[in-house]
Amino acid sequence: MHFYLLDHEATNEDLKIFNLPNQKIGVIVHIENFAGEILLQQRGEKSRDENNLYENIGGKVEPEDINFKAAIIREIREEAGEEINLELNDSIGIYHHFKNNINWIFIIYFAKYINGNIKVMEPTKCKGYNFFKYNEAINSNIVTESSKYLIKTIKNMDLNRKD
Repeated sequence: MHFYLLDHEATNEDLKIFNLPNQKIGVIVHIENFAGEILLQQRGEKSRDENNLYENIGGKVEPEDINFKAAIIREIREEAGEEINLELNDSIGIYHHFKNNINWIFIIYFAKYINGNIKVMEPTKCKGYNFFKYNEAINSNIVTESSKYLIKTIKNMDLNRKD
């Protein structure tokens, strides 16, 4: 696992440093409420892996996505519905994670949860959502290791956080 900090919105040009076998590009959003709690989704039985564990919202970039920000907006809507109201920032980094023989390259976004109903849009892939306090998420055996890594990395970036 490795995180590459960005000071601009990610582009395909930023991904040229990666030329790995079996590489896939995805997007992930780290969502916090105003209390600094982190929104994670519990993976369902039809998820690709790590069933029943909690992780960030995200997924694979699709050919029809015009850019990475469009991809994360699509993923948020597909997974949490259209009633969730977020303040979505530009990308903050790129995260490389080798998992299940895939070199995942994720564009990472940060968002503030403003309000709204968070819905389970894909009930076979997601069992529900929960806000976790930082220490609760980091010390939990039900949060994925990759999400713990991102949570720690983003906390160290200190993006307008309250503890």
